[in-house]
Amino acid sequence: MERLRAWAYIVAGILLFFFLIAVWAYVADRIRQRRIRRETEKIIPWIADHLQPDRSYNIFLSHGKTLNNVRFVGLTPDRESTGYLPLPFPLSQWLIVEKASGGRAYIKPETVRYYEDAEDGPASR
Repeated sequence: MERLRAWAYIVAGILLFFFLIAVWAYVADRIRQRRIRRETEKIIPWIADHLQPDRSYNIFLSHGKTLNNVRFVGLTPDRESTGYLPLPFPLSQWLIVEKASGGRAYIKPETVRYYEDAEDGPASR
């Protein structure tokens, strides 16, 4: 009986040791990531207003198509915030742009290669 109790303490000590190592590794990684983020922010400035509503852009998509002089309208709502989850694929956080003809285009964010300010001025409504 005494021997079984000793083994239980040894096993509990080993498990506690590995648990503490895992917690330490997690905390150390979070601290390292925070340090990297702070140093990166010093080097590269943060630009919060890269897409602005009612501005015109030329959008270049990954499959080669270009949407010229489209007005950025907004984003589709987040899937979880709408409470509408029956679709088997996500239709959330897509870019909504308005073409010069007045029609709208819904663009999956992963398909945008890059975009630039349109030089033609604001898109016609």
